[in-house]
Amino acid sequence: MARFCSILSVGMLILTVFTCSTISQTVDERLQQFTTSFMQFKRVVETKVTRLETKNTQLEALIAQKDKQYELLAAKVAELELSLQNEQPPLTSNTRTAVIHTEEVITVTNGEKDGRWGRLESCPTGSRAVGYQTQNKFEALFEDVDETGLNMLVIFCDDPLQTKISSPVGFLGDWQPIRECAAGSYMKSFRMRVSPAGQVSDRNTTDNTAINNMRFMCSNGRELRSEGNTGGTWGEYSAECLDGICGMETRFRPDGGLLVDNTALNDVRFTCCTPDDLEIVLTE
Repeated sequence: MARFCSILSVGMLILTVFTCSTISQTVDERLQQFTTSFMQFKRVVETKVTRLETKNTQLEALIAQKDKQYELLAAKVAELELSLQNEQPPLTSNTRTAVIHTEEVITVTNGEKDGRWGRLESCPTGSRAVGYQTQNKFEALFEDVDETGLNMLVIFCDDPLQTKISSPVGFLGDWQPIRECAAGSYMKSFRMRVSPAGQVSDRNTTDNTAINNMRFMCSNGRELRSEGNTGGTWGEYSAECLDGICGMETRFRPDGGLLVDNTALNDVRFTCCTPDDLEIVLTE
């Protein structure tokens, strides 16, 4: 009986060792399979990431190329428009016609660099700028809202049709009251209130809003003031257009989506009328 028990114990021990060996082998095989699958998955992910990075680099290069082409095209269009404006129309025996030339440009030094310059917008022949209006997006209640300050600028001309020239259409904001020079006077210079890129605001953020407000000086010495945004600082007045402002170009940053610091209007420059060109069409 004792011998039988010994034989039985040895058998059970051998069975246990065999079972443990089998289980260990199964775990090793599964671990090896998992490792192989994980490495295959890793290689696939790395390949896709590399392809996405390559496509992103190509897309950025294409965007930069298109931006450069746009700037060259805008410069050529502006040059062509200026050339056309400087051409005197043929005169007949009973008609004397005047054309407004916009040769001198007035600027300020605190404009921002975001966005691109648009085309030159000009008042009709024989007229000049006498008033303006702004669209402003004022500070929101929540700090995570992207502020854009002054979104759109409209200039009013003194022709019979009261023509308006403007910057590109802004994102959001409220229209402020129209500010106009007194009858017989006209706008001749300007200044801007700007929040530059990287400047910490009163709300302890670096949300860039670029232009926040603008003011103009009339030929009679009266200053036109709009109720704009209060962020940033006022710059100095520009040089004066002695015979008035006839045209406007704006640097504008279009809406880039939620992940971009949108700034809308970044800079403005105005073209002046020359003394000899502000004449009225006369017919004898």
